[in-house]
Amino acid sequence: MKTTHSTEEIRHFLQTSKGADPSSIKSLQEGHSNQALYFENRTGDKLVLRIALGEDDFLHDKYAHEKLHGRLPVPKVWEIGMFGGDSFYCISEYIDGVPSDTIKQAEIDTMQPKILNAYAAIFTIDISGSSGYGPIDLKTDNGEFGSWHEKLACELKRFDAESVRSHATNIGLDLTLADKFIAQATANLPFASERRRLVHGDLGFDNMLICNGEVAAFIDWAKISYGDWMEDFANFDFWWPGRHGDKQAFAKQYGLDAEHLEEREALYWAITALETIRFADTFKKQEISQWLHDYVASKLSHRTRSAERKELAVARSLVETA
Repeated sequence: MKTTHSTEEIRHFLQTSKGADPSSIKSLQEGHSNQALYFENRTGDKLVLRIALGEDDFLHDKYAHEKLHGRLPVPKVWEIGMFGGDSFYCISEYIDGVPSDTIKQAEIDTMQPKILNAYAAIFTIDISGSSGYGPIDLKTDNGEFGSWHEKLACELKRFDAESVRSHATNIGLDLTLADKFIAQATANLPFASERRRLVHGDLGFDNMLICNGEVAAFIDWAKISYGDWMEDFANFDFWWPGRHGDKQAFAKQYGLDAEHLEEREALYWAITALETIRFADTFKKQEISQWLHDYVASKLSHRTRSAERKELAVARSLVETA
């Protein structure tokens, strides 16, 4: 849920508490859960103020910069605090750039090697000093789960068929999509890679900023975790298939684990579909609902022969025990 503080209240805060130049304050594109403004302070620093109901996402951004700066372009978080008695604010470095989904394919193709290098830099960072899988404990640097499969199984438990059917129906989708995507995720879960790698967790096109043909920053690290790199690759391929080339070639070029890529993609596409159906209904996102109407069924086409054999075996066992 997004905060609803008035522009006057926010401007007053910036001018009286943060030394903002009044003429520099302007609104920025906001996320679904925060308000955002640009401003410059008295010393000319270019900054971003975000306001949200909780501080957790801000703390993850701070953690990401502290751990990854110098290796990945991550904005510096200057300050986190309370705002208005019931919200939190975060002041961070402003990075000049535009979300990569606003860039035409021809330009993306030109700078593709730089983009792939940046993605690979995330997945190949040395994490040997940590342990565990899934969401990272910001105090210990360790993952919450003992295995990646355990993390995914826990995640899938949140998608009970009845609730997903309800979300699908509310936005006008075929309610059987809920069962199909749950089945697709379950069937392909065994193929997920246990090779621990750093994962952004929400590596969509709006979380990579481009400036002058370069990757300027990766932002929004709320879901930073340890796990299967294909979760990130499949996420942006879910929304724009083929935008950054072939996953097999990418894995080979950067020495990443490449076993069962089709099954892993099918797994993460199914999870993303389930999450997006719930998100679109919960936050009443009409544009996303329309996208789901137009495209989400196509994400069922990545049903591999391995997955189909597994589902057939399950069906046969049910018949035999009936």
